[in-house]
This record gives sequence, C-alpha cells and structure tokens, in this order.
Amino acid sequence: MDREFFVSKHDAKAENAFALDDNIMVRGGLTTAGSKMLHNFISPLQATVVDRLLAAGMELAGKTKLDEFAVPGISEGTCDILSGAVGAVAEGVCKVALCNDVSGKVRRQAPQNGLYYIHPTYGSVSRFGLIPAVSSMDQIGIVCKNIDDGFDTLGMIAGHDENDITTFPEKSYAYAPKEGKFRIGIPSNVLEEADEKSKELIYDFAGKHDAEETELKYFEVFSQVMYILSSAEIGNNTSRYDGVKFGYRADKFTGLNNLYTKTRTEGFGPDMKLLSVVGAYVLSKDNYEACYLKSMKIRRLIREHANELFSRFDAIILPIKLKDPDPYKNLALYAFATLCGLPSVSVPLGRNEGIQLVAQAKNENSLFGICKGGR
Repeated sequence: MDREFFVSKHDAKAENAFALDDNIMVRGGLTTAGSKMLHNFISPLQATVVDRLLAAGMELAGKTKLDEFAVPGISEGTCDILSGAVGAVAEGVCKVALCNDVSGKVRRQAPQNGLYYIHPTYGSVSRFGLIPAVSSMDQIGIVCKNIDDGFDTLGMIAGHDENDITTFPEKSYAYAPKEGKFRIGIPSNVLEEADEKSKELIYDFAGKHDAEETELKYFEVFSQVMYILSSAEIGNNTSRYDGVKFGYRADKFTGLNNLYTKTRTEGFGPDMKLLSVVGAYVLSKDNYEACYLKSMKIRRLIREHANELFSRFDAIILPIKLKDPDPYKNLALYAFATLCGLPSVSVPLGRNEGIQLVAQAKNENSLFGICKGGR
C-alpha cells in the first residue's frame, strides 16, 4: 500500500524515519521533481535539510511523489491526487515528511488525513538542494502526525546556511509551545465564503482563546496575485530545461529552436505549460506594468496589512477549503502565508476537517502553543 506514495523507498524504521518529496536532492540519487523533464537527473549535491536530519540520527525512508515542480496546479483532478508526503506519513511509513507546498495542496490534505502541516517562516529553513520553483515563495515544510514530532524536526533543520543567502542569521531556533491564552483573529470576509461546518470549527476552536472578528484585506485578489507572480517565477526558473545541458531531450529535432520547442512540449505537463505561457505574458513588455508590477504592489500592501493584523493578534485562523471547490479560488486561502513569508500550521479537527493558523514571522512558538492547548 505504501509504495504507491514513493518514487523510491529505503529500508528504515518508521519511528525514526523521514521522507522527502522528489524535488529535494540526495547526493547520487535520482531527483525528478515529478517531471518527465528530469526523468534521468542524478543529483550532484545533497540538500542541507537532509544533512541535518541524518546528522541528528534520523533515517531516510525514501522519496515521495509530488505534482510537477510542486507548482500551483489547477488542471482538473490535480488537486485531488493525494500528495505522496501526506500518504507516506498517514500510512505510518515514516514519522515526518518534508516537502515544498507552494499551492496549499498539502496544507489542505494533511488535516483531511488526520495530520499537521508546518509551514515555517520564509528564510528560517535552508532551501539549498531544493529544486527551485517559485523562489520568493518556496519553503520546505513538514508533514507530521504528532505536532511535537513536527516541531522537533523543524528544530533540527532550521537555522542559517551559508549556501542559502535568504536564510536568517540565527544559527538555530528553539521551538517550544508558548503558554497562555492567545489573541486570535477571525476574518469574517473569508468565512463568508466557507461552508457551515468550517465556520463551526473555526468559531469553536478560536472560542477557547481571546477571539475577535476582523477583516483580511485584499482577500478577493489573493488568487490572482499568487498566480501571476508564481507563473512569472516558475517561467524563469524552468527556462533552464531546454534539452541541452541535462534532463529530457526530444528525438528527431531539426535545429536548436526545434530542439527547445519539442523538448519543452514533450517534457512538461499541462499545468507547467500553462504557467510558462502565463509567465511569459505577464512579464512581456506590453503587460509587465499592468500585471506583474501591479501584483508586486498589491503583495506589498498585503504584507503591510499583515504587520497591522499581527500587532493586534497572535494568529489569524482560516478554513482549509471554501464552499466553491474551484482550486484556483481556494488558492487564496494559502496565499496569505505564502505571499508574506509567514509561518502557518494546518490542524486536523475530526474526520476530513481542519483549520489553518497563520502567525507573524518567526512566531512559530505561538502556533505551537495554540496547537497544544487550543484543542
């Protein structure tokens, strides 16, 4: 049963094992990022997170399946395929699994399968050895069944890495549950788009603390901003896959331009092709200011609003799904943490249900405390 979640699997004791999505490199091992484009790529280096977990005495259980380059897929059925990282932990094959959840798919699926997902502050965990997708939003997170195991693992992998200039200067972080009653903001404009069960869960959970209704500004354009910016970045990051240096190369091409076209046409899936086209469109001379630059300005406004919110609240609580199942619209629920580089935890609450908590940067301990005492 467990092997369907793995690209490759190793013998390891589950209680001391970690799994990696197949876009996190292990030296000398195959790393495909879920794409035909990297079907034969052997990693020449090892991710910092892998070195740190092995040094802490953990064992590698294997590499798990993922959507192509872990990008925000919106094609039919993509969001319903169970993440390999979620499946591996749910089946008990490993204690934790590491992955890069840009789109929020894992943050939604983890609580639906009785698991937590910890999305750390951007810059607290090294991305050296993670195949880049959306560089300003990529962040290695942790799927776990037990919140203590998740934060123990985060303590092992977090800290400055000279190989990743985006990491904060702190050499390490101490994660422990903050105590007390917490101030939790309930964004009423978001809950208007959630179903009754999600609303009930949120009010019940937040009611154990000092809860107050608020507004999450710009929520109506979160999906647009997220998709425009991620498409621009993924387009740039995947321009290196051209059939010349490494990875997949098409057969029977005529000339260099035809090699590029055939290789990328055959090597990428539909979501990647769509993102590349949209990325080229929003970065084009005619659309740069109206699309990309405007989205960057709105992203700055969202970050300023986040600072204002967290001057009043320890955490903002969100549902993990909207009434409308459209994956593009649901992208908005996970854009807040991703666009702002904020920590979040997806929390399981009963069968196939859960909530999401978002906190200020480097305030994981509040999220840890809420998870420990707010259930």
